[in-house]
Amino acid sequence: MRRWSYHLPILGYHRVGAFRGDHVPTVSPQAFERQMMCLARWKFHVVGLEELLRTPAGREALPRRSVVITFDDGYEETCTVAWPILKRFGFSATVFVATEEIGGPGFATWEQLAAMADGGLTIGSHTAHHCYLPDAQPSQVTEEIVRSKQALEARLGQPVDFLSYPIGGFTPHAQQAASLAGYRAAVTTNRYSRDAAMAPFALRRIKVTERDRWPWLFWAKVSGYYDAFRKLKPPG
Repeated sequence: MRRWSYHLPILGYHRVGAFRGDHVPTVSPQAFERQMMCLARWKFHVVGLEELLRTPAGREALPRRSVVITFDDGYEETCTVAWPILKRFGFSATVFVATEEIGGPGFATWEQLAAMADGGLTIGSHTAHHCYLPDAQPSQVTEEIVRSKQALEARLGQPVDFLSYPIGGFTPHAQQAASLAGYRAAVTTNRYSRDAAMAPFALRRIKVTERDRWPWLFWAKVSGYYDAFRKLKPPG
């Protein structure tokens, strides 16, 4: 793992909308729009995870000013607030959803997910029950990973190629289960895989928060060198 080398940034958002005083990392609509405006002004290429994996060189094959945008949890505001802003700038994104939370209070419905998928956004899995995988039994880990993929593919009629580990936690078994289930890659947070062969199943992301409304802080996170300034953690 080379911390001081360039790593194409994968941004990780949760909720974009009004602050509710809960534990969910939230970015205001104004800050999110400003961040997207910065990407446009700085002439960044917003690419999808599929483009990241298209060539053996991966991240190194894409232009330096490239970035991936992702959302965890599948909040309703991802559809009603973030998506219209993304469309205004012509940006793509991947939305990771826990299937057992779909349609629950504050979460996007199946109809909203279908609309986003039809509109060009990529829908990925966030397990079935938003389960913290390092604390689960191996059989439960496999069920969470497989069940969510099957449910999304059945309801949306599209392949689900990408997984987001809840709270970023994973294990070698979770990586193997994701690979065997047919995922092409999985994203985490600031954790990394000790097994280079399983690196596509431990793609590091950068969490974006409201304080990143300041352009100089946001620039640090999309520069490609942010890993050099944060503490990277083991998988579990």
